[in-house]
Amino acid sequence: MQNPDQYDPASAELLNDLTKAGIEASTDRLTRILYSTDASIYQIMPVGVAWPKNKEEAIAAVECALKNNTPVLPRGGGSSLAGQAIGSALILDFSRHMDSLLDFNQEERSVTVQPGVVLGWLNRKLSDHGLIFGPDPASADRATIGGVLGNNATGAHSILYGMAHDHLIETEAILSDASLVKFEGIDPGTLKKKQGMNTREGSIYQSIPSILDQYQDLIKEKYPKTFRNAAGYNLNVLSRQDKFNLAPLLAGSEGTLGIMTSAKLNLVPLPDFRTLYLVHYPDLQSALETVPAILETNPSAIELIDRMLIELARENPAYRPLLSPIMGDPAAVLAVEYQGDNLKELSGKESELSAFGLVVPLLSSREQERIWKARKVGLGILQSKPGDAKPTTFIEDAAVPVEHLAAYALGIRSFADEIGVGGIAFYAHASAGCLHIRPQVNLKSKGGLKQMRLLAEKSLELVLKFGGTTSGEHGEGISRGEFMAGLFGPELTHAFQQVKEAFDPEYRFNPGKIIHPPEMDDNSLLRYGSNYRADYQPKDTMLSFKEELGFDRAVEMCNGAGVCRQLEGGVMCPTFQATRDETHSTRGRANTLRAAISGRLGSTGMTSPELYKVMELCLSCQACLNECPSAVDMSKLKAEFLHQYHQKHGLPFRSWFFANIEEISRFIQPLSFMVNPLLDAPTGNFVSLIGIHPERKLPAFAKESFTKWHGKQDQPKDNNGSRQVVFFFDTYLEYNYPHIGKAVVEIFKKTGIELIVLPSKVDSGRPAYSKGVLPKAITNATHNLKLLEPYVNNGIPIVGAEPSVIVMLKKEYRDLVPGKQADQVAGLTSLIEEYLIQGIETEKFSFQFDDKTRKVLYHGHCQQKANLGTEKTLELLRLIPNCTVEEIEAGCCGMAGAFGYEKEHYSLSLEIAELALAPRIRDADPETIIAASGTSCREQILHTTQRKALHPLEIFADALI
Repeated sequence: MQNPDQYDPASAELLNDLTKAGIEASTDRLTRILYSTDASIYQIMPVGVAWPKNKEEAIAAVECALKNNTPVLPRGGGSSLAGQAIGSALILDFSRHMDSLLDFNQEERSVTVQPGVVLGWLNRKLSDHGLIFGPDPASADRATIGGVLGNNATGAHSILYGMAHDHLIETEAILSDASLVKFEGIDPGTLKKKQGMNTREGSIYQSIPSILDQYQDLIKEKYPKTFRNAAGYNLNVLSRQDKFNLAPLLAGSEGTLGIMTSAKLNLVPLPDFRTLYLVHYPDLQSALETVPAILETNPSAIELIDRMLIELARENPAYRPLLSPIMGDPAAVLAVEYQGDNLKELSGKESELSAFGLVVPLLSSREQERIWKARKVGLGILQSKPGDAKPTTFIEDAAVPVEHLAAYALGIRSFADEIGVGGIAFYAHASAGCLHIRPQVNLKSKGGLKQMRLLAEKSLELVLKFGGTTSGEHGEGISRGEFMAGLFGPELTHAFQQVKEAFDPEYRFNPGKIIHPPEMDDNSLLRYGSNYRADYQPKDTMLSFKEELGFDRAVEMCNGAGVCRQLEGGVMCPTFQATRDETHSTRGRANTLRAAISGRLGSTGMTSPELYKVMELCLSCQACLNECPSAVDMSKLKAEFLHQYHQKHGLPFRSWFFANIEEISRFIQPLSFMVNPLLDAPTGNFVSLIGIHPERKLPAFAKESFTKWHGKQDQPKDNNGSRQVVFFFDTYLEYNYPHIGKAVVEIFKKTGIELIVLPSKVDSGRPAYSKGVLPKAITNATHNLKLLEPYVNNGIPIVGAEPSVIVMLKKEYRDLVPGKQADQVAGLTSLIEEYLIQGIETEKFSFQFDDKTRKVLYHGHCQQKANLGTEKTLELLRLIPNCTVEEIEAGCCGMAGAFGYEKEHYSLSLEIAELALAPRIRDADPETIIAASGTSCREQILHTTQRKALHPLEIFADALI
């Protein structure tokens, strides 16, 4: 990869021109690093990045680039797998602002959108009207329409809906001379008129029909014999049009011909019913060989899931439930879907499929969605393998006629074994003959690079043998660009060059893609090439990174797929959802950390203020640990980074304050009668002196601590320990909210189980950990493990009410003080709700309730969602008779411990709350009980909505008789 410090002084003039034009833009080192990667194996430094707000600004940006002799590259979500979204150019990121739905015509079944519209969001909007955009790439929840069209994407249902070009009715686009044109279906008279124009548009209309006429025989002869093809330009599509329309030519052009500012799309109706069947196979060959026969049963999709994906998903607690319907240990499973308007007919396919193997029918939409989710996150799950040798994307997109599917796959596997590749993963859109094959190679080694080259050449050989294509949907980019000439032959390759030069004679738009591409194994273009070194990672980490095989490998878990950029359908990443800024996505943080450890931020990059600004907005919500298919643990990486940063720059007083909140609270709580009035003081109160926003108020202190109150109560004793449980409470329950602890005591009184309350000096270390004060967190963890040792030795369960504390015991202690003790504590620890549900299910105890009617609106703690789940909390509340419970679909509340109190983070904290949580609570009627498990969540809810939230255990205790 190029050195980011090789900064072209001309880019300063470019930035100046962009700024004068009122365009949001940046050419600083960090921004360029963040946009130097996509989801591919490549990395190329851009000249700069601009975020146009409308088509006028996009045109102006192209004009500025032309003036400064700078290439231009349009970009959406950056989820491209072949490197087409990166380059040495001015990148126009349309995802931040140009994301509007411009027009919807239900009768015509069409929609017009800007390029930054996310496909998943669009389909959710359209589904209310019974319509969707047919092509369904797995990345739909973060892929933008511009990228979907630019790649000519499709997906699992391509045998029904074809490819993106089949649904592109018209497009408005900027040409390489900065003129704006509209490509749509035109009659011969209009075509002749356009050909007479002395403009770039006129030149295009003169050239393309001539090219089509000149190469018509080769187009029929040389194009792949499969309908899925994203290689070359779509001359074959134009050659069979009834009405001449250049719009489909831009689909799959990877931004090399024009920059789309809007697109009118064809829509398809949603099916009335769907059924899904999992057909199990003992080997890959038999699975692929049955695809042609299964196609005769008229499925809507056939998807291949292989053993490696199944095993990796089963190892990940977040994804294990998704594949629970898969029985035993099959080598391969075909997920066969049927759509239609007759549910009875669709539900009777099991007998037809049983001839091929064990069949598991999935008739409910929820069961089906789990399998589809696992299939969609397949790449990320495969990338979760620790170490340098990973299932790698470079031949992952070949498509062949389905009758040759098995032969192609087995040919690749046999050759991979021959050249010593350690493993190979297969999953596929089997119904369309498109195989996503990912050989496990180490690109950091010269041997791995050689294996990549050999496999790519072998793939081309087999594709040509079977009449297929090197790219069935993911595009050519850098991975496959150099093989286009071999795929189409020299004459059609020349035709493609003529197309490029008709649109872009000076090669201004995304140069090096499709025409004149670089070699796919060019070491200077690889994110991890043989020259890559992580020499600047911390030499001695406070946290254990043994499971990840080192700090650098933990950072490198991020593959760039960009799941953290989704705006709906998940809770990762809250700061990106609020800001739309790549810097504040999990991918952005991982890329910056990687730049630091590899020296791209200089020799002091790991402790640089530049990196601190990126990491400080991570809320440590741990959603990435759960939702990122590669399981990037940014919370852990942030804690280690902050520790390293503090070693050089010192510990700020505010961080010290929050890290030591237990000791401070223990000292202050007895003086609550004096301190509370000060906390209630008007804006500008004394806490603002330590960096707390004046609009925030620290929680008031209770008149009596929980342990002091508890010491006055009569408690049942069970000397043999068979009916005992340890209550590991948190600092805020002890000193600020003892009523929650009292509710816990009341609940356990009804169970007859002795609640062992630990001493008041117990501090989980969560505040210290979140602030990177790791020596203190280790001291606390060591102390608590020793304190819990006698109970652990007797197998006595440990329970708590605060999710972040329980996660600390179950997760972080194993990194702070790794070993048998931490593992044992983790195994015995649970939320109180989980313990109570288990006790009820095993008839260990039961409860009696009042007959009041209750309506509860519940917000789950983000770390609880990521590590424990909210199911048991919801289940406990639903045990209460006459109690209806609804969970708010929202991510982190935005408070995130101390984050929302801090002056510089206050506004962002509120923005995150306003994404979903606060509006949903404001909409609730006054009788609705608001519930939240986390302390900071309840504080944020009160601050933003003036509604008091209760801990779920308070509600449960109140209902007991």
